[in-house]
Amino acid sequence: MAALLALAGCLSTAARAAPAIQLGYGFDDSHHVQKAEIAMLWDSGLAWGNPQGWQVDLQWEVNVARWLSDSNNNPNDLWEFGASPVARIAWWRHSWVPFLELSVGARLLSGTRTSDDHVISSAFQFSEYAGLGVMLGKDRNFAAGYRIQHLSNGGIKEPNPGTTFHVIYLRYRF
Repeated sequence: MAALLALAGCLSTAARAAPAIQLGYGFDDSHHVQKAEIAMLWDSGLAWGNPQGWQVDLQWEVNVARWLSDSNNNPNDLWEFGASPVARIAWWRHSWVPFLELSVGARLLSGTRTSDDHVISSAFQFSEYAGLGVMLGKDRNFAAGYRIQHLSNGGIKEPNPGTTFHVIYLRYRF
């Protein structure tokens, strides 16, 4: 019961925090897939460290992405829907703020193959990514970054080829 109350408190804090919108483009050359995505992020209100130096914080991210297959073997486009907590470590020393981010979350895909050569087997996927970026601007409202993101069903069903995207993104915090 205490854990549920704590989670509700975190979510209500996140709902009041300034949101950010993110646009991204990713590609997986090994499976001939590209994706375009839009995401919303909120600060959880949880942070540790020095606000004038190194600080770790937690954000919430929800996203929708469109996968486009450019395979020559019966291509199939998919939708991706996801939600993830994002841990970020940032160095708040200057007007530009470099950061690293890590995340593990859940994804739901609209299908189970991008081509006859890339069968995923389950629409439910886990997503993990690591990235780096920089926040810029007077109020640090703009960010640009790079992520390497891996999606896999975690072995719950075979085949499980996984998909690894290289993603670049731009973010604006309101």
